[in-house]
Amino acid sequence: MGVRAPGRYVLRWTDPGGAEREKELDSEHVIGRADDADIVLADPMVSRNHARIRVSPDAVTIEDLNSANGTRVNGERVGNADLRTGDQVAIGSYSLRLMDRGAQAAEQTLVAASAEGTLVLEALIQVKDPESTQILAPVTPPRPAPAQVRGVVSDEVLSQPIISEHDLIQNGVEVKVAEFALLGGGMGSFIMASHLRNYGVAESDILVASNESQGYGRYRRLVQNSQIPDRERLRSNSDSCPGNPWGFPGYAPREIFREIGRGNLKVAWDQLWKIFGEPTLAPTFTPVTGDVWSEMDREARRIGYDNMLVMGRLRAIRKTREGRLLAVVSQSEGSNRKHVAVAAKFLHLCPGYPSLQFLPDLAEFREKYNDRTRVINAYEKHDHVYEDLLKNGGTVILRGRGIVASRIIQKLWESRATNKSIQVVHLHRTRLTQGAKFGFSRRKVSDDFEFQPFNWPKSCWTGQGRYQLEAASDDERKRLLSIWGGTTTADRPDWERMVREGLRDGWYRAEYGIVEDARLNDRGRVVTRIKNSLAGGGRLELEADYVIDCTGLVAAPERSPLLADLLATYNLRKNPLGRFHVSNDFEIEGLRHENARVYASGAITLGGPFAAVDSFLGLQYSILRIIRHAHGQGARGIHNFWLNPFYSFNQWFKWLRGAKP
Repeated sequence: MGVRAPGRYVLRWTDPGGAEREKELDSEHVIGRADDADIVLADPMVSRNHARIRVSPDAVTIEDLNSANGTRVNGERVGNADLRTGDQVAIGSYSLRLMDRGAQAAEQTLVAASAEGTLVLEALIQVKDPESTQILAPVTPPRPAPAQVRGVVSDEVLSQPIISEHDLIQNGVEVKVAEFALLGGGMGSFIMASHLRNYGVAESDILVASNESQGYGRYRRLVQNSQIPDRERLRSNSDSCPGNPWGFPGYAPREIFREIGRGNLKVAWDQLWKIFGEPTLAPTFTPVTGDVWSEMDREARRIGYDNMLVMGRLRAIRKTREGRLLAVVSQSEGSNRKHVAVAAKFLHLCPGYPSLQFLPDLAEFREKYNDRTRVINAYEKHDHVYEDLLKNGGTVILRGRGIVASRIIQKLWESRATNKSIQVVHLHRTRLTQGAKFGFSRRKVSDDFEFQPFNWPKSCWTGQGRYQLEAASDDERKRLLSIWGGTTTADRPDWERMVREGLRDGWYRAEYGIVEDARLNDRGRVVTRIKNSLAGGGRLELEADYVIDCTGLVAAPERSPLLADLLATYNLRKNPLGRFHVSNDFEIEGLRHENARVYASGAITLGGPFAAVDSFLGLQYSILRIIRHAHGQGARGIHNFWLNPFYSFNQWFKWLRGAKP
């Protein structure tokens, strides 16, 4: 008989092409994208030297090596952490799982956490032959009962698509039960909570799982980082009010009366003219950013939003034997591990965008030089750029031609009032001379910008576009969205004037080409080499102090460990754009469980029945459809606004007075 030796670990994964790989681990290994890393993961979201894993007789630890996108253990970003049985480590689009000597064979433990590749870390038991010390084969010993950490939902439990609330309670996990659970805690969750309360649902029947104490917390950071202070205006409409389900009075009349009260009659007249003249005779009205936050703060106090919050990070979503849907929320701090669970009959999922987006050459630069100060995403905090430019001047390269780029140009234009030596190079792949066309309409183009008041044609919210998309097939939806969408900026005369002024005075210019690489020269400046796409061709090198990526945010659900796990666990259908497939009532039908239902709103549903899913009004529209559908499914507490307008008026009057619903 062979004698079992102490357990050793092997790292096994499936690469994006479907091939299985593995590497036996001993003491220390570096995981990263670099060719000389011990374990190479070919993913742009993985840093060149991303993390280091150490295996000792007493412990397995993982250390993040200042990676760009972080290392997460059970969904929580860590710097240095001990790994326990059942812990799941996310690196880029890969997911590693640590198993003990009693782990099941690889065929049973492989976890599909991403469509782009999955890693599984599991124990390889050495079998010693009496005549040899060579490892002969992995074996599977009798499986012991999985180790349970009290108060924590282990991966062994979450490996099942249906779990027991009773078992969680027995293991010390608090299970909070309500009629509605709102997951995400951002703008969508806040709007849903506001609507439910105004429809008559009790405060105690709503739970909001969030790591933000304010519904606008993350969104406000993105807005401020992209250089939109509270005094500036958002790209939204007057009646798109996150803190007012009726949209009346909208932001415009409130602002007009406020300015009249202050004696600013010209400002009031300008806003009044926009309301009646938009978009042909006057620029479209958009609300002041600070007004949006103030209104949401007022509504949060009115509906008791703080009392609904369950603070923590979402880890997983599962069906339960009790006939509900459950979200596991991690409230761990350092080595103190704690989970709570939120269970409900109706679950609303609106997590927003998983991460920032970087163009491949810029992501490569950041990793190669470990530089987060010269190459920046516009949604990152980057005030140091403008502070340096104000003091020393310099050159900035912009990538992307949407509304974020327009706002950055405005910030640079304002900075030039202090330092005229600021230069801007706007790098485009190709010249833009003609806007998208649909029917008899064509979008305006000027100086390589395509203009539109909002990110979608207005008919996509309440008009023909909405009806057309809702009735279309999946393939037709994809075609329509490609025409209606695209990268556009707001048609603001001041932005057009700034660009024309820059072109005339020489501080702003456009270049065109395909980027071949970006490097750091000996003077500490970023050199971008491009292959020119104009008629002359050739190559060109652009030298700048800073490069700002204005191309946006990543929306692919695979980039979120939570969403990737949900897709894989229940084999959920995707729409043609790779997001969650939802019904016309925004239900994820693949998650139906007895009488329980899951709904989704926001960016994760783009490609479905509605185009403007991540706008204020788009979130409100999807939530109205969801509430109406949930009412038909027997949701507790919802009053029928459609048959009882007097109830609606009474609730609106309470909103007007600031009284609780």
